[in-house]
Amino acid sequence: MAKQDKAATPENETITTTSTAGMDGGRKSMSLGVIIMLLGVLISVVISYMAEDDAFSENLIMTVAMFVCLGLAAFGLKTLAIVLTSLQVAGYLAFKIYGLMVNGEILKLYSYLWIVAPVVGMVGIILFASGLEKLKVNNQVLMRQIDELSIIDPLTGLYNLRGLYMDAQTQISYAERKGNAISVMMIKLRYPEEMKTVLKQEQYNLVIKRLATLLCDTVRLEDKVYSVGPDGKFAIILTCDKAGTKIVEKRMRGKIDSPEWLKDISNKPIRGEVKLGYLEYSSEKFHRDISSFIASVEEEVEYDI
Repeated sequence: MAKQDKAATPENETITTTSTAGMDGGRKSMSLGVIIMLLGVLISVVISYMAEDDAFSENLIMTVAMFVCLGLAAFGLKTLAIVLTSLQVAGYLAFKIYGLMVNGEILKLYSYLWIVAPVVGMVGIILFASGLEKLKVNNQVLMRQIDELSIIDPLTGLYNLRGLYMDAQTQISYAERKGNAISVMMIKLRYPEEMKTVLKQEQYNLVIKRLATLLCDTVRLEDKVYSVGPDGKFAIILTCDKAGTKIVEKRMRGKIDSPEWLKDISNKPIRGEVKLGYLEYSSEKFHRDISSFIASVEEEVEYDI
């Protein structure tokens, strides 16, 4: 199997650019958020340092309330945290205005700072949470793009559906130039859901691997096997016409009908039957439309009852 050089492909360049931009934006928001949040915490420390002893309870309540709101925002409850911070600031202002009007208390400088500190801290934690969310979303998109670009099935080590389309396009073009016949055969387990209820996941994976090995051992060296579905679905590009494919089908069914390939997987009975279909490529019918050709082969598989 040829080693793929993915570093130079346009798809990978797009992934690199998109992921780098997204991660940079997320990291900047997180860094800025931490700085602003720490500024809010620093303001609260300055307030506690500047305040007189009789304001200890007042500062303690405001500090605890501030950190509770920051914690709520950190755990994703941003709306609740913003509402509580607003109530905290409004309540503190109301308390100070009441003290001024009723008791004639003079507002100290740190009293004004308590109006600022919770707001600054909340802005910082929201920026941090927003940057973290951007990183999470970007990582999810990156993983999805990598999965889409990957052409190797991790379970069987065979080329996947993307690899099938790439190779089919190339081989069909080559066959047309040379005037050679080319066919595609598809095989899939007839009862995958029933098999999953009987077998453990490891045992089911072993069935898929053994079926892949059986198919690879059955076809000629120049014919390629692909794993094109999660539930034991395979495709084979055959460099022969319909008559030659019929011979391959007979040989393949003979091996699959034998219980030997399922030996020692489980003590429970396993139904290893498959559905199989194939078509010889026709340029007059498909006009190099690979998607239509593959779809027609899949329909042939469903007709195998």
